Amino acid sequence: MTAETITCPTHGESQFAFVCKHLIAHPAQKWHCGYPEEDEPWRDAWCSACNEAFEREGEWNENNEGEADIGMLCGHCYEDGIAQSVTCMDDATGSAWVQFLQTQCEVQRVKQQAMVDNWRLNDYPRWDYYQETAQLVFSGGEQADLVADVEFVGTLSTASHTWMWSWANFSLLEPVRSRIAAVRGFGEEHDYPLLTVPKWKADAGDGWHMTAVALHVLGGLGVYRAPSDNGFIFMVVMSAQLRT
Repeated sequence: MTAETITCPTHGESQFAFVCKHLIAHPAQKWHCGYPEEDEPWRDAWCSACNEAFEREGEWNENNEGEADIGMLCGHCYEDGIAQSVTCMDDATGSAWVQFLQTQCEVQRVKQQAMVDNWRLNDYPRWDYYQETAQLVFSGGEQADLVADVEFVGTLSTASHTWMWSWANFSLLEPVRSRIAAVRGFGEEHDYPLLTVPKWKADAGDGWHMTAVALHVLGGLGVYRAPSDNGFIFMVVMSAQLRT
């Protein structure tokens, strides 16, 4: 074991984060933490009660650190724990979320049909995406190839049955996830944890729902889903043009 890892009894040797023991004992509550970074995927976290002590001083110091009983979680336990917070909304916020989601799913349906019809997408037998240029190219039809500018929303794993936002997925290239932080910001503004927790248990319906929200926030033309090695990549089509 190195100084940067711990040995988890469940997951073995792993990187870790410092987490208050209130979250370790009861993870289904709001986690106060930073967002993943490539070199720090699991950020130190604490509960709302501990956050009051943190905000009182503006930092952890000798005046408040005794109020936070800190433990350690391995990265895998951290992901499992924070994922349990995605449904933690009060009644008013939960109702607003359901209504908002229903509206955006209908908007997505209308936009999608218009995009398919206007650009004759069903006439193309082939598609390819290129992360380096953030392009989705439809080809092989009688008309000219169609080149779409896309933003990856997230990935759905059919192996682990999880959704992962592209803003937290550093295996994706920057060009395809350069705008998706706006969706996370929308989630912060409205206190919708499904938009701010990096990874959580999900099915195909959840993938379409999150993509409908991204379509709304980013103002795209429509959406697209492409297969990956262990599931699907969901993306928003931002613009499109025929190749000349």
